[in-house]
Amino acid sequence: MLLNFFIGAYSLVIAALYFFLPLYLKGSLGFSGARIGLLYAVLSLTALFIAFPVGVTGDRYPARLLTQAGLLCTAASLWGLASVQRFWPFLAVFWLFGLSLQLFRQSLDILLFKDTPGGDARRYGGYNAWRMSGMLVGILSGGVILQYLPFPTLFRLFALGILALFGLTFFLPRTRGQRVLWRQYGQDFASGAVLFFALWLFLFTLHWGAEGTSLGLFLTQELHLSPRGMGLYLAGEFGVVALTAYLYGRFGEGRLPPLAVLILGLAASGAGHIGMTWPPVAWSFAWRLVHGVGDGLIAMLTYSTIARLFHVDRVGGNSGLISLTTTLGVLTGSLIFGPLGAAWGYSYPLLLSGLLSLALIPLVYLALRSAPAR
Repeated sequence: MLLNFFIGAYSLVIAALYFFLPLYLKGSLGFSGARIGLLYAVLSLTALFIAFPVGVTGDRYPARLLTQAGLLCTAASLWGLASVQRFWPFLAVFWLFGLSLQLFRQSLDILLFKDTPGGDARRYGGYNAWRMSGMLVGILSGGVILQYLPFPTLFRLFALGILALFGLTFFLPRTRGQRVLWRQYGQDFASGAVLFFALWLFLFTLHWGAEGTSLGLFLTQELHLSPRGMGLYLAGEFGVVALTAYLYGRFGEGRLPPLAVLILGLAASGAGHIGMTWPPVAWSFAWRLVHGVGDGLIAMLTYSTIARLFHVDRVGGNSGLISLTTTLGVLTGSLIFGPLGAAWGYSYPLLLSGLLSLALIPLVYLALRSAPAR
């Protein structure tokens, strides 16, 4: 439960900042669409370079040490973001923010995998339900707070809240360290099943880059939602993702083959992204909930696949490589869709990334139909 609480706290901070931050960057700081895209790309690029080293460190040493380091760095960088307004200093502090978030989030995943060897759908479902519930609370609290307080105050409030959690880190599981040769990770990752898993996951996570750079601006500028309305809109999606993860972890594991779950997840995620780009708000919101069902299924499938493919002694480094893959997807999506949204309109990145998710369905079906258990 403590591990679930920490992922919930992490997600609360992410949700309150990630989707609302472009409004602050564009409206208060006057950053261009290209600069907003660059900031989110740097956030991903930081994670890209450290995901594997963090994973290896989590295999060799107690992973909760990484949690403690990430927590302290997150608090410091949040406080710093409240104090800078010019682009290049903001970019430097934002880089530290990305580094700390990667340490924090990845260490929690490592603790989960190592404390649940072989995989347990119920634990993964509970963990992802807490993660998405944190997103729900974060998006609601962020939307409400920003109606009354400026963004720098929100940075400082979250910095103090994150710092207050430090004492609880000493009660997290103390995982056993195991020295692993680096070439063993390469041998694990070189298998066909792992490479294909990484490929479709990279293509799927391109839509996260579209969401990071365009979703908040689409909701406020094209659907004309206030920050509070945006919070309610996204909170509904996160609630659906949390419920999907919980129900699948409790009742769905084993009832459908993984290939069927993957296709259903891609279909719901892609169709939802496309459908949400048309007003009115109620229509858009309904399709966003469909998208949430798809993302919840893909999240559960991702965790169970990592646990199934990799040995527990090397799951930190190998899950780091998978994290690197998804981060590369977000980075690529940010660089593509940030400028595209500014030039064409903020609905287009969502529409095109949804079409890409649907295009993955025949790819995964043709590749995996002879081996559905994978």
